[in-house]
Amino acid sequence: MSASTVPASSRQDEQRIDRLSPDALMENFSRGRMLRWFLVALAAHVVVIGGLSLGTIADLLDPEAAAARKAAAKAAATPAAAPAGDAAIPPAAEGSAAPPAAQPAAKDMTPIEKATTEVAKPQELPGTPDDLGIDLDDTNPN
Repeated sequence: MSASTVPASSRQDEQRIDRLSPDALMENFSRGRMLRWFLVALAAHVVVIGGLSLGTIADLLDPEAAAARKAAAKAAATPAAAPAGDAAIPPAAEGSAAPPAAQPAAKDMTPIEKATTEVAKPQELPGTPDDLGIDLDDTNPN
């Protein structure tokens, strides 16, 4: 645009902006707002971290109660012993060759269960980590 087509007020604004330094142009952004939002963010972090740490702070203020809570939690985590008269699990006869109840007999297994639980024969296992039955020249086309 030529100077004749631009309004006079716009030309004056451009000249005024050209005379200002970058620091003067950034003055509105760098002073008040930045500090205020930094303090807001800092306060939010203190509230969130403090709120999530209430248990730790309480343990530091009252160590006896913390030890009692830990002991109660440990006691709740350990399973209680089964009563002596529990007939849910019958005792196994000595010398019996019955398989454990957790693993079904081989005849009750599906083909997939047999394939995944059978042990590999020694000749099927590779002798060394690089003994895969193929040569490096077989894998490299060049």
